[in-house]
Amino acid sequence: MIRKKYFAGALLLLGLFVSLPALYLSSAQQSADDLYESALLKKEAEGDLNGAIQLFQKILKAFPQNREVAAKAQLQIGMCYEKLGLEQAREAFRKVVEEYPEQTQAVATAREKLSVLVSAQNLIEKGEGAFRIRKVWDGAIDYTGTPSPDGRYVTYVDWDQFMNLGIHDLQTGENRLLTHTDSWDSGEECFWSVFSPDGGRIVYAWWSKDKHPQLRIVNTDGSGDHVLNEGKDLFFQLPAAWSGDGKEILALRCNPDQSRYLAFVSVVDGAVSMVKSLPLSRVTQVRAAPSPDGRYVAYSYPPATGSGNCDIYLLTADGSRQIPLVEHPADETVIGWSPDGTGVLFKSDRTGSTGIWKIPVAGGRPQGDPQLLRSDMGDISIMGLTRDGSLFYGLFSGWSDIFVASMDPDAGTILSPPVMAIRKNEGSNSAPDWSSDGELLACRSKRGFLVLSVRTGETRELTAKDVPALNFHFTRWSRDGRWVCGVGPDEKGKWGALYAVDARTGESKIITRSDEGGFLFSFEWAPDGKSFYCLRRETEYRRFVKHDMETGQETEIFRCPNSGRSWFSLSPDGKSIAFATDDGLKILDTDTGECRDLLKVKEVYTTAWTRDGKYILYSTLREGNKEINDLWRIAINKGEPQKLDLAMRMLMHVRVNPDGHRIAFTGSTKREKTEVWVIEGFLTKEK
Repeated sequence: MIRKKYFAGALLLLGLFVSLPALYLSSAQQSADDLYESALLKKEAEGDLNGAIQLFQKILKAFPQNREVAAKAQLQIGMCYEKLGLEQAREAFRKVVEEYPEQTQAVATAREKLSVLVSAQNLIEKGEGAFRIRKVWDGAIDYTGTPSPDGRYVTYVDWDQFMNLGIHDLQTGENRLLTHTDSWDSGEECFWSVFSPDGGRIVYAWWSKDKHPQLRIVNTDGSGDHVLNEGKDLFFQLPAAWSGDGKEILALRCNPDQSRYLAFVSVVDGAVSMVKSLPLSRVTQVRAAPSPDGRYVAYSYPPATGSGNCDIYLLTADGSRQIPLVEHPADETVIGWSPDGTGVLFKSDRTGSTGIWKIPVAGGRPQGDPQLLRSDMGDISIMGLTRDGSLFYGLFSGWSDIFVASMDPDAGTILSPPVMAIRKNEGSNSAPDWSSDGELLACRSKRGFLVLSVRTGETRELTAKDVPALNFHFTRWSRDGRWVCGVGPDEKGKWGALYAVDARTGESKIITRSDEGGFLFSFEWAPDGKSFYCLRRETEYRRFVKHDMETGQETEIFRCPNSGRSWFSLSPDGKSIAFATDDGLKILDTDTGECRDLLKVKEVYTTAWTRDGKYILYSTLREGNKEINDLWRIAINKGEPQKLDLAMRMLMHVRVNPDGHRIAFTGSTKREKTEVWVIEGFLTKEK
């Protein structure tokens, strides 16, 4: 019996991975590719550049005959040295050009790198201000704050401590909270902060007990905390920067109708002076920076309604005149002005990877073309510039990936251990879903979706056009396989729009959106594909509704007080919904609206039905452990819950393949890691 069980498991495991290309490669080729992928993971996900260099060098020694992989490894060595700010980068790129002339793509990239290094040499300071990149906060609490003007401190939001504002000393390593909310029940939270030019004060955005988006100012020692602007008639307001003289705050303000504008807020009395009304946009954040002399404001914003990418504009401080500063199909984001005021620094992906650029500015107009200062920065989050031109940024790794395992649906046993199924954009993927035929696996990723072909093992990127962001938790195939659906912000930037993205072209359309009837959180297609069920969440209640695709009419099925996570799963026959509240699992009849308790359990992270509709799979936080989720199942006619031999960090979003055996889910094999880095000495010295 045992031998038969494991033989069946082996067959299922073979069925799971027979499509992966690695099985068709020679063992040497597979080893070279595997080692290359491991080196990339160490470089990009773990941020261990020296460790990555060692692995890439190992490839050169072990697989010199595999010239394609060797050339890519040599190129990556140069990129690692470049990020470390070491002179060896130039020699590494030169070797690609001279030793692998037939590898045209790698050679072209190496030539471009060499050209950039030569051009950038004139921008690098010497002596005391020598160029270097260094990690300044390992295991950072957060990277949504900004650095102090002298570069000694950074602000942060403590996501575990009730979203209080904190300040981190980069010299001593001390963390200190500046606000002191002690309960989630208060509803108060900080979500953005900026140091004053003298480094003595911090302006921050604060959601108050009265649900007002306040601007507040606090001294860096924690004293003098006060409301600058109440924001009681606003949807939100965010501080972008201080004026150079410290007398005003440049802020992005948004009205309840989603119209938004840039304005200066007086530090003395909170009075507001509108600078520029902005067109409606899906983009919910705007980066803006006043020039050092206070005459201009540079800001990034989409060039047209519906666009997800930004251009950069230069605006006079009184709002009387505006010109486009940087126009490009890529996504351009303002970082700030160079300390000497001679140009605007911005982040761009115009070369296919993130780079730091500078556009020279004089007299309120651009002077020549943008200059590339640093290339291949990775998936960075800009924090800001210090007064000497050092650039602080954050890196995040180890978030989530997509895994697949096989199970025996009758016995409720796991037959194969989970394996990462999608290797592209590792650490940035979530919410998998199988197509109706089980041949495709889609998930949410950086720029939209990734789609894995189970038959060929190929993963392609499906960019969701005109969709700037997608909710971490929701991906669903349409029943006919034409569309991949997710939730994001609508044309006005209001979250809760349900998008259908063409699986071939990436063209998108909105099916429904959040409205007065409640914020749309999650959805499931009905078996016939002509309607879907969704959860709309209001302030006090959540409602389950059925949406008719032909008429657009919605019918409420059930409502209950807000409790638990905002997702659910629909049974294969469409007759029942499984969802969780704070006190347990429940089953809702979609025809009658009757709801019954299934199991008393807390901290449920996912629900999924087995294909025969007899069981519900769910994950819950392991008792006594704050990181690991265990997978369980329970029969819908109650009975005792059964713990399955599958556990992982963040195990959620479980989806069962139509074959009933394979399950896909979001999970993580390593702890999340947040780091703060700084680039120093990469701008010309001020005169």
